Amino acid sequence: MDQNPVSIVIPNYNGAKILEANLPKVIKAGHAYGGICEIIVVDDASSDNSVALLQHSISQVKLVRHDVNRGFADTVHTGIHAASHEIIILLNSDVWPHPDFILPLVKTLLSGSDVFAVSPLVYDPQGEPQNVSWNRYAFVRGTIKSTAWQLDDALLRRDREGPLKSLFASGGSMAVKKDRFIDLDGFLSIYKPFYSEDMDLCTRAWMRGWQTLFEPRSKVVHDHVGTIKRFFHAKKIRITRIRNRNYYMWLYCSWQRLILSLIPWSLLRLFLRLIRLDVTYPVALLKSLVNLRSVIALRSQIKQAQPFKTLDQLIKEIEPS
Repeated sequence: MDQNPVSIVIPNYNGAKILEANLPKVIKAGHAYGGICEIIVVDDASSDNSVALLQHSISQVKLVRHDVNRGFADTVHTGIHAASHEIIILLNSDVWPHPDFILPLVKTLLSGSDVFAVSPLVYDPQGEPQNVSWNRYAFVRGTIKSTAWQLDDALLRRDREGPLKSLFASGGSMAVKKDRFIDLDGFLSIYKPFYSEDMDLCTRAWMRGWQTLFEPRSKVVHDHVGTIKRFFHAKKIRITRIRNRNYYMWLYCSWQRLILSLIPWSLLRLFLRLIRLDVTYPVALLKSLVNLRSVIALRSQIKQAQPFKTLDQLIKEIEPS
């Protein structure tokens, strides 16, 4: 029986070698799916031979090009708007899928009208399951921390309880409904150039009652050799990660938690880092505070655009204690 058509969207920037290694695996998975599978590579103004490779050596993909470099979020948006089908699978160029990864994702995505996104089981190249596959969070020392889990326990729980709810699906490997992604305006620009866009997107989806689920029968390998680590200094990556986590917490935490927990812990971290002469956290905090007005305005806009639930409420709903 024919399956629902899907579009796989792969952002690329100067990743010719990665595409050459991984795209054949994506194409193989598309052939194994049993339905129409469109593969779109959005090239973000690469200066290597990515475009030539796609035009002459890997012709089974639809190539969309940016004339100037616009970054991860805009590249994903371009791919989603270019997609012909309502079921979208986002894959980073350094992610390679198992041959049968598509069908379980699609079945879970279509398992209910309230499903927004689905995350596969993500392995590292050594075959170890990655925590990002199933994003479970709890508040710890003024921020949210990922809760560790074991694959065997997750599989048993899924068999016993059904689909596993997740705070968010990683933008590097997720299935999502196109119309709802667009309805939510996709990834917010405040997080540019990278990190936390996917967490933010799925948080806003949860506010509308649209779930993110974890489907361990779908499997991919993330090699972590993509654009960010190849083209950005490690310190800039860490500063951006901290800055964007601050934005996220300021946007969605309750005012009570912000005042009584997040702010005191942030000040304590600042003090401890300064004592250790570690400037990464202070710089990240300063960069966050520079945009505080914009974050407050954005929080107001989000509250006006949809029913608003704080992160405190959502975590309790997703993972009841």
